[in-house]
Amino acid sequence: MGKRRKGREIVLQASYASLISGASLSQTLKDQLDRRESADETSEFAEDLMEKIQLHHNDLKSKLTELVSSSNWHPDRVGVLEKVILTMGLAELLHSREVPAKVVINEALELTRRYCDEGAVKFVNGVLDKAASKIYPDGIPGAEPSETDDSTDDVEPS
Repeated sequence: MGKRRKGREIVLQASYASLISGASLSQTLKDQLDRRESADETSEFAEDLMEKIQLHHNDLKSKLTELVSSSNWHPDRVGVLEKVILTMGLAELLHSREVPAKVVINEALELTRRYCDEGAVKFVNGVLDKAASKIYPDGIPGAEPSETDDSTDDVEPS
């Protein structure tokens, strides 16, 4: 599992634990990272994502409510894990522009497949696609790579 993917999974688990226990997200994330003895890159990514979620909490909640409502769903009908995954994805789409939108959406879908009901995948995909379309009204960057794009130049062989 990649370091960023692992970081997202840790943030998801910490967010859920925080909601259930009432403990702060910062503390639950610290506990999760300590328990796993995560690599520095994983910890840094998870902490950065958590900070973005906390810093922009009200804006993310408002935008998420608007997106879900425009999908003909009442926000109260959305499950806790789905809300956490959508919030994480929205935080990355809005505040981590260095991560391609398609990667953010794909990673959110992987978390949804792993932790939620299969029916939630289509819903999460639709909401995050709609968010990406609003954030990038001229088209999502990298959605269709050109034939001259050699994106493997910076990838180390395994």
